[in-house]
Amino acid sequence: MHRNTKRAKTVQACSSCRKHKTRCELLDHSTSPVRCHRCKVLSVECSYEKNQKPVAALSAPKPPRVLARSPKADHRPAKTAPTPRLWSFVEGQDIDWSAPMLAIQHLTTLPAACTTPTEFVNNDLSLAMILPEDRIDYLVDLFNIQYTPWLNFQPIRHSKNPLVDIACSAVAARHLDGPAGNEVRLRLQALTRESIAQMIFNPGAADSVEAVQCLVILSLWEPFGGGPDISGCDTQSLISAAVRMAVKLRLNHASAMVNDLRKGESQDTTDSMEAVERARLWIALTNAESMLCLGTRRTPLSCRCPDDLIFVEFPRNLNVDPDLRDLRLGLSARPFDLFEEGVSISFGSDKEGWDYDIKSVLERMKREMRLLTPLPVVMDRDQFYFQVLHILHGSCRLLVIYHAFWEARGSFPHDPHGQAYPEQFMPGGARDGLVPRLARDMVQTSEALLVSFLATPAARLCTAPDRYFSMVALAAGFLVGVKFLVVRMASERELLGASDLLLARAVTALHRAACGPGHAAHRCALLVQGMLDKWRSRELSSDRRGHTDPPPQADFGQQTNVSAGLGLPHEQGQMPARAQDAAPVFDIELVFLNSMFADGAAFWDTLVQNQSTW
Repeated sequence: MHRNTKRAKTVQACSSCRKHKTRCELLDHSTSPVRCHRCKVLSVECSYEKNQKPVAALSAPKPPRVLARSPKADHRPAKTAPTPRLWSFVEGQDIDWSAPMLAIQHLTTLPAACTTPTEFVNNDLSLAMILPEDRIDYLVDLFNIQYTPWLNFQPIRHSKNPLVDIACSAVAARHLDGPAGNEVRLRLQALTRESIAQMIFNPGAADSVEAVQCLVILSLWEPFGGGPDISGCDTQSLISAAVRMAVKLRLNHASAMVNDLRKGESQDTTDSMEAVERARLWIALTNAESMLCLGTRRTPLSCRCPDDLIFVEFPRNLNVDPDLRDLRLGLSARPFDLFEEGVSISFGSDKEGWDYDIKSVLERMKREMRLLTPLPVVMDRDQFYFQVLHILHGSCRLLVIYHAFWEARGSFPHDPHGQAYPEQFMPGGARDGLVPRLARDMVQTSEALLVSFLATPAARLCTAPDRYFSMVALAAGFLVGVKFLVVRMASERELLGASDLLLARAVTALHRAACGPGHAAHRCALLVQGMLDKWRSRELSSDRRGHTDPPPQADFGQQTNVSAGLGLPHEQGQMPARAQDAAPVFDIELVFLNSMFADGAAFWDTLVQNQSTW
């Protein structure tokens, strides 16, 4: 008997992978355009886009990892929450608002700023082929002064391993001006892309502390200003690769080694100093991954163990000149841990337990904020970097409250008004219940975050990690949504306060913080401007106001149709009809709205009485 030894037909690698002799995998053939995994991570053109079709024989795509910290959350039935009215002013978009930071990133995705392709031969095999030594030193020094304080560790460099210098130069090159600066930026981005490919797609070959540092830097500051084949690396893939590499190098055990050495007699040895730097790198890496997972429903691969938290615990005495890097590492790590604990709390049958757990997380966040608040004033150095930590703390708190509100709202989406609800949801006499207090806390936290952002010098914010600007955009978008919610449900009332001024000044500050078109601050400025334009151009009834002036266009060297470019509806003056937007059912957003006013009891009664006429 003759056996059929004919091999199954294989798929030829794409042209880019064949050129670089790397493994070519098509992990997700359901997306359009089709790209192999390597080209998708590096955001380069893939020949599959033009020449290949999805191949059914390939393995099915892996489902995205979502946040599932507790065992109960892994097996609980999925809840179908109604579309949040809070974000209904962003129409015409298929957006999952359960992951609000991903939604903001989607809305800030713009075409590459450089629409005219720049022709150059990509034969740069080293940093020295792009820049002379003195210019390399200039960019590295610029990075050390302006960007290293954000990392809270000192990058370790090796003369035979230029990865850190490549990453630092590529980030600092955004400050170069003119056509020559643009060419250098493009060439550095191309070299960086090739370096990333070697680290990610040749596992084990490039595992080193320098490679981990390189990936951390590039995940926090994305390249911009290049062509579509250069910009926009997948930061989640970069930070995940850095975590896997760090675990192989046993960086996750560095804090335990430092704590053991500190218990002994000798603390100034070379081994101790090296272990301290490795511990700082590991904790900074976990903080970076937590920041990139913030509000995305992704679970970080890394985690901070008790030894890590001991290494960066808040000092008992600030008068002894503590290491400010370790102080900031701890002030970042603890809110991230509390955030991850908060978003793992599922709204189940135990309403009182859910109430207690959410309160506990938020109260511990208040403790962390209390420790942070005086530091920008009392510290003799680095006041700016302690000030911007208020933005980080505010975002963690806002997203925990958002998660709790989302869970609560999805629990009773269709129940009729008047049934027996837990005290947290009762409209009458429940102003001290958790949900009304969450509603007030969300607005207060959003406004406080914008105040913290405006209190920091915009000229220095240009060096902030990109995700900080998304935090500002999310707080601004939430505030605009609340303003629409108030007007929609109570046409004779508006949200009191300085929200309009906060939003307008936030747009100005974001523009000032932008290094150029395509920078994260620039894209977030356009998004917030579009939201603010939508609010200003809302349709007003004739008995309230006669007319509104045309909304101003955001300008960054060119006129931009903000709303059209960011997915906001073209019909800016239209608002959903109340009869379609609200049904005569118990609506947690009414509890939310009731908590926005000082004298809410009579207002709530009016809403309930008129509910059937909406």
